[in-house]
Amino acid sequence: MKTREQIITSMCYTWRHDYGLLKEADPGGYSFPGIAGMTREEQQSLWQQMAQIFDNDIAPHMEVKNERY
Repeated sequence: MKTREQIITSMCYTWRHDYGLLKEADPGGYSFPGIAGMTREEQQSLWQQMAQIFDNDIAPHMEVKNERY
């Protein structure tokens, strides 16, 4: 069974396929849309958004399964 963190991380990859690709923030503030990846701040922001969706809309409807199965 997956943990809360694993589920939220999977949600991040579903929303952004390049979630796991780290790119450096450009000090000039420019954005290069052709370059895949996310900055640490973008990754953290997306993770927090997905965590909020999970905690508020998914987790209340989940049942805890017996660990033996």
